This record gives sequence, C-alpha cells and structure tokens, in this order.
Amino acid sequence: MKRMGCAIASLCFAVPCIAGAGWRRIRDAANALVLAVGVVSAALPPAHAQTAKRPNIVFVLFDDAGFSDFGAYGSEIETPNIDAIAAAGVRMTNFHTPSTCESSRAMLHSGVDHHRAGMGTLQPVIAESQKGKPGYEGYLSDQVHSIGRLMRDGGYATYFSGKWNLGTGIDRAPGRYGWDRYVALEQTGADNFEAKVYAPLSLESVWWEDGKRLSLPPDFFSSRFYVDRLIRYIDEGRGAGKPFFGILSLQAVHSPLQAPQADIEKYARRYEAGWDAIREERYQRQVGMGLFKPGLRMLASTGTSEWSKVPEEQRRDYARKMAVFAAMLDNADREIGRLKDHLRSIGELDNTAFIVMSDNGADAFDLSTINPLFRLWYRFHYALDRERMGGRGSYVHYGADWARVSNTPLTSFKGSASEGGLRVPFIISYPPRVSPATSDAFAFASDFLPTVLDLAGIAMPGEIYNGRKLHRPVGSSMMPHLEGKSAVIHPKERMFGFEGTGSKAVYKDGYKLVWDFDPEIPSRWKLFRIDEDPTEANDLSEREPERLTAMLAEMSRYESENGVVAPEPGYDPFRQLLRNNYGVLARQLGPVLAPILLILLAIVAAPIVVWRYRRRRS
Repeated sequence: MKRMGCAIASLCFAVPCIAGAGWRRIRDAANALVLAVGVVSAALPPAHAQTAKRPNIVFVLFDDAGFSDFGAYGSEIETPNIDAIAAAGVRMTNFHTPSTCESSRAMLHSGVDHHRAGMGTLQPVIAESQKGKPGYEGYLSDQVHSIGRLMRDGGYATYFSGKWNLGTGIDRAPGRYGWDRYVALEQTGADNFEAKVYAPLSLESVWWEDGKRLSLPPDFFSSRFYVDRLIRYIDEGRGAGKPFFGILSLQAVHSPLQAPQADIEKYARRYEAGWDAIREERYQRQVGMGLFKPGLRMLASTGTSEWSKVPEEQRRDYARKMAVFAAMLDNADREIGRLKDHLRSIGELDNTAFIVMSDNGADAFDLSTINPLFRLWYRFHYALDRERMGGRGSYVHYGADWARVSNTPLTSFKGSASEGGLRVPFIISYPPRVSPATSDAFAFASDFLPTVLDLAGIAMPGEIYNGRKLHRPVGSSMMPHLEGKSAVIHPKERMFGFEGTGSKAVYKDGYKLVWDFDPEIPSRWKLFRIDEDPTEANDLSEREPERLTAMLAEMSRYESENGVVAPEPGYDPFRQLLRNNYGVLARQLGPVLAPILLILLAIVAAPIVVWRYRRRRS
C-alpha cells in the first residue's frame, strides 16, 4: 500500500510537464486517488497489527525479589521458565520502580508518579503532615487512568490474580478499575497457606473474587492458587473471542517465606557457604553474562556482617532461611511454567507476550531485629523454630545479609532510595516484535503502561477520558527501543525523581542524587555518576558542587510538580506506626500481653496475699 502511494505520487509529479486538457483530467484523477490512499492508510492499524492478531499479554509481578534473584540475572536459584522468557526476549538491567510495594504498583497501574496516583507513602507509617493531602489517599486515585480499564475499553478481556495492595474494601477492589475477572488479596501480604495476617497491622487477611468475599480452599498455597485462577479466567473467557491481558501478582517472595517441604529440601545444603561466597558467585555470573562490568566495588549495607563472624548455630539458621527463600522462588517459577504449558495446550502461547519483573528491591526484614513486643506477637502466632521453617504455620524472613545477596551487586534494600531499593529485574518477551537482547537503557515504572498499550495496539489516553479529566500518563513506550528502532528509551537530559517515606532520589544526565532517610543515622545528600557507578560506591558531592546544586534544583522541581509532602521534623517510622495503628495493635497484641500482665500481677500480688494471710493467722 505504501509503495502504491509513492508510485502514484511520482506519476502526479510528471503530469504537469505534459500539455493538454486530457492529461489535466488524468492528473486530477490521480491526485484524488493519492488522497484516497492516504486516508485509507491512516485508518489502517500499524504493520505489525495487520500481519497478526493482537497478542495476549501476561504480566508476572514478583514481590520483593532482588535484582539478581532470577537465574537470568545471575542467581543459583533454579528459575528455568523465567530464564526461557528472558532468552526469547529483552532482559533489562536499568529498570527502576519506587522502592515500596504500594507506590510501585500505583505507578505501574496508572502510568503517573505514585504521589499523583494516591499512594504517596506507606499507609501504616503515613506522617501527620501527609494525612488528608492529595496524593496520600491510600488507594489508586480516581484522578488517574487504570491499565485495567484502558485495556478493557481497548477490546481486551482483563484478568487479575494475586496481591492487589491498591485499596481496601470491595469498593476499591480490581472490579472498580476495569478488571473483568479477579481474585485479589487486598493487603500488602499474608500467610501463603491460610487466611492469616502476616503482621499485627490488620485484624484479618481479605481476598475478593469477582465482587464477593472469598473463602480460601483447604489446600491453598498462594502461587499455585493464583495460577489456577488465572487459567480458569482464560479458559472461561475464550468464547468471547478477545485477546486477554492477565496480571499474575504473586506473593512470592514477600514475607513470610513459605514453600512446600520438597522444594525447601532441594536447597537444604546450598547456602552453607554463606552470603559472602554466594554474592561473589552471583556477581561473577553477572559479569560473564555481560550484565555488569568486572571490578565493581560492592559496598556493605547497614545491618550486614561477615559470614565468618556469625556463630555456628546462627549460620545453620540463616542457611535454612535462604533455602526457604530459594524454594519459594523456585516453586513460583514452576507455576509460571504450568501457565505456559496451559497456553501451549490451547494454542495461545505463540501469540502471548510475557513481562516479568519485581515490584521493588529485596526486603531486609528479620524478626531478630524488630521490637521485642512485635517479636512476641510472632512467637504467639507462628512457629519460629528451624525444624518448621517455611512450612504451614511457620514464619521466617531472611534478613539484611541475604537481601544484600538478592540485590547483587547493588547497595541497600527495599524502602531506600539507593539502587538496591529502586533497580529491579525486568524481562519482556514477544518474538514477533522483540528480538533477544540485553539492554542497559534507563527506564522507569511509568513506562510500563505505555509499553503495554503499544503492544496491544491501543492509543495512549489524553487528559479527558470518558468525559472525566484525569492525569495523563507521563511515561514512554519502550517498544521502539525493544524493537531496535531507538538506542534509548529516554534522552539523558530528562529528569526522573522518587520520594518515599523521606528517602529521595533524582536521575538526570547520567547522574543520580540520593538522600536515604534513617531516623537513627544522620543523612546527607550523595551524588553519583550512576551510568558508570551502578553500585553507588563513589560519592561526587564534594568534587562536583555545581552539579550537586543543579541536581538539588531538579529534586525541588520533582517534588513541586508531583505534590510531594515531606514528613514533619522528628518523624520516626516506627513511632508513627504505633500511633497510626494503635487500635489494631491493641487488639492484636492484647491476647499476647494478657498472660504476661497476669503473671506480673501474680508476682506483685503474691507477697501481699501471703502477708495478709500470716497477719490473720497471728
């Protein structure tokens, strides 16, 4: 069609050179034909849409998986199904998200900064200065687009299965945001074997399915159950003749770490060498894969220690904790393989695009480091002994040292503004449009929505949608880069910012400015040439004061444009957690404290009772 138009245009150019009214009539007819061809061409879908039906799209979102936890990113954990998706597509090494679950998911679903999307901070620790402010509602805002609604309106069947974490209650469940079928855990986490809270911040764990409260089956295990439901939705929707967009939002590998016993035993001896050795192994694999250059300086992170200095008994515990982590991820990968096998059996695999990523960096949480009162709650509600680690009724998370391994070679963890909190694995595979490659192009979570719409052949929405004014998505489609048409996704001079619970970062011109907030440690601004120093080992703030000043101005611009509200002076997340959740904490900790208070009362009262008894006898 394009060549035909060019040929007719050439003919029209030649016609004026030929005299005669007859030729003028021919010229006019040819011009009309060119116009008609142009109109028809403009109305046609892109070339890739003409040659194949629109793809199904499966988005697999892991929870708290670190940068190096997939085999395709250097891990020793067996993830053959994720690795196969990576081998058939593009593996990105410079993709960033906000550093906490809610904020990351808000940006992925809306295409705008999480402060504009209603999830400006973690709700359990929201500061007094942020309460009631726009952007801090604690649910996916009604002022933003929803990827579920955009895909449904664009002709897709939409299915969601897994952790939601974008609002509580049926009025804020996925059905409100355009999902045809869904099963959704509304909280940030839960037990993987039963309907049980994982922390004393909620009174119950709640799942919704298609507008109704869901009771979990007796044989529930989160990863298997979510894949079962997604397969059911796909099968039951096939008669509609639509392509589908499905999100598989796994609880793996959020705490509590849990897995079938056979998977845990598979890794029982693997981590006895310790975190220092495993981290070095992962880095060397990354170098061999071409993900990072050799010789990077990997820094120690707050709360980490050398394996050789850990007492023998604790080493056995920590080796077991990491074995459970590996088992949970291995098990989730096998469930992804089961989903792929099912798509193959129904003839849909070859026309399905896969996207796999983590919502933020690895979580450094460990029960041994938390407040003793909270630790007592866990002991009251879960088994904490080594023999039951990872099984039904147990609770374990692996701590800062193993989280540092998960984030190899990056610095710090989930919740920070360092790369260990913000930089995550991101894989996309769709062979009809994407050839196998590894990309170090900078991208951000706001680019996800435009990329999915591009894959689906759906136009980007404007500010007015169905008669409502909404925040327009700010990201860019990654498809031109993924298809090899562009060397970059964003020009280097474009600024990207982040703020969460007081930590901040801004990227521009290959530099990164960082402020990592910690109420117990004095913070300061640090400046890195991030395109050359991904481990943030060389602070340039004193050597490049002009650059520092310019980046501080960019940080202020980001905060102003996105309505960032800083926590009040003296803000401490733990104290705020107690203050914000006093009622729930009192009800959760009451049964734990009651026996202790009775024992203390008995200890105090016993001498008085004895004294009064003796006095009456005398």
